[in-house]
Amino acid sequence: MYKAPLGHWTFQSGNACHATLTLTPPSGLAVSFTWKSALSDDDTDRYSCQLLPEALQRALTEVEGYARIVAVRVDLASKGIIECVGVNEDGARLWSLTEKGRAMSTDSNANMLARFLSKVRGIRALDWLRGLFTNT
Repeated sequence: MYKAPLGHWTFQSGNACHATLTLTPPSGLAVSFTWKSALSDDDTDRYSCQLLPEALQRALTEVEGYARIVAVRVDLASKGIIECVGVNEDGARLWSLTEKGRAMSTDSNANMLARFLSKVRGIRALDWLRGLFTNT
């Protein structure tokens, strides 16, 4: 499971809203909103016109980042550089460098793990990566 904050908004009424993305591949995706207090009519209108579209756009950006990470991981696995070594408590697969990957990481030509991290460094979904790679 991957959770990401999508934003925090404060209204003129003093009400506040937090939006969160929860991604549970491959079964679900949810954008949830938590409010400080009950919504006034003006708050509801602002939610519908501004917050909902903005939060969904941010969610799409998060999902696209997640997809880029998976694409890099798939590429590394297809080249035999990493391999699945188990599943964590959330059901996410755990990955480790293979012998080929470990040999390459000492080669001056390529440090695969460093290149992987550099490819995804700008993606906010880096929190998703924590715990997915083991030291085996």
